Amino acid sequence: MSTSSLHTVLVGRQGIHELVGGIAGGLVGYELLFRQLPIESLQDEQDHEAATAQVLSAVFGDFGVDDISGRLPLYVNAPRGYVVGDVPLPDVPDRVVVEVLEHVGVDAEVLEGVERLRAQGYRVAIDDWDGDARREPLLRVADVVKIDLSRLGQAALHQVVEQARAVAPHAQVLVERVETELDLELAAAAGADLVQGFFLDRPRTVATSTLTPSEVACVRLLAALAAEAEASEVEALVSSDPGLALRVLRTASSPAGVGRPVRSVLQAVVLLGPRILSAWVVLMVLGGSRKVPREHVVTMLARAGACGRLEPEHRDVAYTAGLLSAVSEVLGSDPAETLRSSGVDEAVQAAVLHGEGPVGSALRAVVGHERGAPAVVMSNGYTPFEVSMAYLAALREAARTASAVDG
Repeated sequence: MSTSSLHTVLVGRQGIHELVGGIAGGLVGYELLFRQLPIESLQDEQDHEAATAQVLSAVFGDFGVDDISGRLPLYVNAPRGYVVGDVPLPDVPDRVVVEVLEHVGVDAEVLEGVERLRAQGYRVAIDDWDGDARREPLLRVADVVKIDLSRLGQAALHQVVEQARAVAPHAQVLVERVETELDLELAAAAGADLVQGFFLDRPRTVATSTLTPSEVACVRLLAALAAEAEASEVEALVSSDPGLALRVLRTASSPAGVGRPVRSVLQAVVLLGPRILSAWVVLMVLGGSRKVPREHVVTMLARAGACGRLEPEHRDVAYTAGLLSAVSEVLGSDPAETLRSSGVDEAVQAAVLHGEGPVGSALRAVVGHERGAPAVVMSNGYTPFEVSMAYLAALREAARTASAVDG
């Protein structure tokens, strides 16, 4: 059990191209790749589920899905839990292709899960099909059949593609591991619809520093959501953990949420609603975390709380502005980039970056107090005494919250 964690998130992607007249054409999607550890280190189903959770949380909560995909669909590796519905997927079926991994056994529950996913609007790809008749029932309900060229010879590739056409004539055939011009010619000759591999597009890894939520905060939030707690109670739980608050803001503004800027954590909570919020918290828990020093958490919460106390008429917005300002400092990131990726609206960004409006004045006064600059406090319309009292009260509350979240 720990507080928010501070670490670098790595996500890879590789382009998928259409094949027209034997020539590789434009991009039609990307496969998301797990990059935190070597894929060979994933030993069991739980490891694979955690890896997928980390990728999904990072893409939708850290980077921003449009920054990764450019609005193209993303192929996401799906262990059994995601296929049968034990673990949630992002509620954006037009942006996600569910790729059923090779090791997922074919049984009634898996087949029902695939049918349910397709009924919800997701496209489904079957990974690494090599002609195994035991997996043919999956092909019949799939939209894409992926075939690994590196595992097959030229004759075998033709045979496996023909089998795929016979079993699933409605499905597209994607040949992956296209490493050379000859491989591309082989895929075209075999009649592939889509191709993927180093010859066309080498995987690109992107990285960012982020705060991931604590397990304790996530579990408490899930319990509150299950008990149908009021939005104000849910907002308080989210705001108690900086990593959780940042993820919720980013998720709310992403296509997986409402797809537009938000002004505060409370607004994000209300707009997401309990169902979508619960699904994302589950992914956050599965993704895991590492501990960040408690004093960093206290500092972030104290700044946010002080801003909210100084500007009670806009408490939610002021708290959010203070929190994002502090998060940017802890991450060592460009404040403008942190604000952009968080999905908050232009008014909040202007308050943090330029001190505009009453929220901006409150934030600048609090930061001035933290840095021992009374002139800055007074130039923003406050007395050092009132800011000091607000900060001390917020600091006490932040210390209590950090202790509680520490578990």
